[in-house]
Amino acid sequence: MDAPHVDGCPDTYLVDNALFGTPNLLATYLLDAADPAILDAGTVAGAERILDAMDTVGIDPAAVETLLVSHVHLDHAAGTARLLAACENATVVVHERGLSYLTDAERLDRLVESVEAAIGMEAPYGDPELVPEDRCRAVSGGEVLDLGDRELELYDAPGHAPHHYVALEPDSGTLFGADAVGAFDPRSDTVAPTTPPPSFDLEANLDTVDRLLDLEPSRTLYSHFGPGERGEATAELHAYAEILPEFVETVERVRAETDDDLDAMLDALRPEWESPTLRRDVVGVCRYLDTQ
Repeated sequence: MDAPHVDGCPDTYLVDNALFGTPNLLATYLLDAADPAILDAGTVAGAERILDAMDTVGIDPAAVETLLVSHVHLDHAAGTARLLAACENATVVVHERGLSYLTDAERLDRLVESVEAAIGMEAPYGDPELVPEDRCRAVSGGEVLDLGDRELELYDAPGHAPHHYVALEPDSGTLFGADAVGAFDPRSDTVAPTTPPPSFDLEANLDTVDRLLDLEPSRTLYSHFGPGERGEATAELHAYAEILPEFVETVERVRAETDDDLDAMLDALRPEWESPTLRRDVVGVCRYLDTQ
């Protein structure tokens, strides 16, 4: 299992979750600190790839103390219980607004149903299991995680989802941005919108980007997909602050022109806005617009 080192990010390794069997769609990061950490749990199948990558890197699962779940969308969280089973000393760090979706059976079932409806397939990220609440730490931003030889600073980061946080490793300037800062295309070094239902909020997301700019990160680790350009994290944040409202405005215009016909909207948005999640992201923007 290949787990390449992320240049400029000390002891940080990239794991490709091979989402839907396709490479370069979903990333998890391993931080081989004195007290190792896993940055996002991925899918159920992805959890097995993460464990294989840990073996490649030389991280003992029993040494892992911290499993960060940036937000509870199931491409980031479905593998949590599987990783906890293997990492017997790990604690899940999850946003307080998302905790119950991992630990309460009724809420997890509702989350699975909403994901299946949005994606249009059964169990797209595997069949997630409940996480024991006593192995979770709920956070809201402002916390500092001690990993022995370094720290991670946590920041509330709503917009993509209300239960999203990001983590900054201040010594290296590495920002684990997950989905709060968009998706990154390593082929073109560009950022793209990620605006899923049911809770995308444009203003909240733009405010998050503004606050992250104040941190002056040096490199962003994206979940979709991979590390941004070294030394370009601030420029990428500025780019996202421009492209996100442009996408929302374009969807709003196309929606009016097509009389709210989703398939016609998608046709009108392609190829300029093509992405693997375009349908989902358009639905997310429409739900946001309906709340305005």
